[in-house]
Amino acid sequence: MTLILTVQTKGSIWLVADRRLSASGQAPIDDAIKCTIVEVADGIALLGYAGLGATARGSQPSQWVSNVLRGRHHPLEQMLQVVSDAMKREFLPHLEGIRDAKQRQHNFVVPAFLNEMHRVYTIDLAYTSSAYKYRYTRHIMGGALTPMQVTTPIGLAGSGAGALPNRQDWQRPLLRLVKAYNGKRITAAVVAHHLAKLAYRSCLGTPDGSVGPDSLVVWRNSKAGLHRGGGGHSFFANAQPSSQRADIPSISKGMDMTALVKTMMEVIIPQFEEMSAAKDRGEEIPEFDGGTDEINRRLRRLPSTPDEKLP
Repeated sequence: MTLILTVQTKGSIWLVADRRLSASGQAPIDDAIKCTIVEVADGIALLGYAGLGATARGSQPSQWVSNVLRGRHHPLEQMLQVVSDAMKREFLPHLEGIRDAKQRQHNFVVPAFLNEMHRVYTIDLAYTSSAYKYRYTRHIMGGALTPMQVTTPIGLAGSGAGALPNRQDWQRPLLRLVKAYNGKRITAAVVAHHLAKLAYRSCLGTPDGSVGPDSLVVWRNSKAGLHRGGGGHSFFANAQPSSQRADIPSISKGMDMTALVKTMMEVIIPQFEEMSAAKDRGEEIPEFDGGTDEINRRLRRLPSTPDEKLP
């Protein structure tokens, strides 16, 4: 399993996830990226998940979500519906391979901005005593008929959730920090570090080892707030800032931004390295041409249509 903790407020949305991949009889691996960033015309969402960390062939759901939404540019809630429908079809064979029936579940927790209004959704697939149950939900405080529907400010999922039982103990300080950040009184680094500490606390309090000591924090700001959009991400090891780096799958209006940037960097970086090496050798520095033709050639080879298969 894992830990997914989200915060959704008017000014910003946040997600922290541990990075552990664990399987029965195998040593754990702490390099997972349990988040996909999805941006469309009417909003942006951070899709974090607990449950199936990777398939037997090593496919991670974060990249799968990116593949599913590649080439699609629907409204945000329709994009989430696409993911939920595909999950019902593709995840069952992999969940069936888990021996412990109690662990045959997968949960997406999705903090989002929809038309600059903060939201949180969950997509749940779980095995009960005789069948799988599925649910796609938007979470609010109060009933469905409440005149002013208030978005639940905290989302929590995974085996590590049990290590954070006393919600008043940690929720209020966390929400105060996020409020201060939204008001530009503290930096994003302060909030990210605090979330990483909560994730590490969950790691220490989860005796089965299913929550790892490393974590990833991702945040996005409301365009209507004081920060006027933007965001970032940070990696942590044992609750301390880490130099670890990894690509976070990201879809923007149907474009696979992660693949796009990676392709460009594969062409541009060697040119800069050659320029630096020539300078060190005292030679004439070659002209930087940007590699436009080569970049375009490689971009044309990238897939641009959806792929819902989870190998």
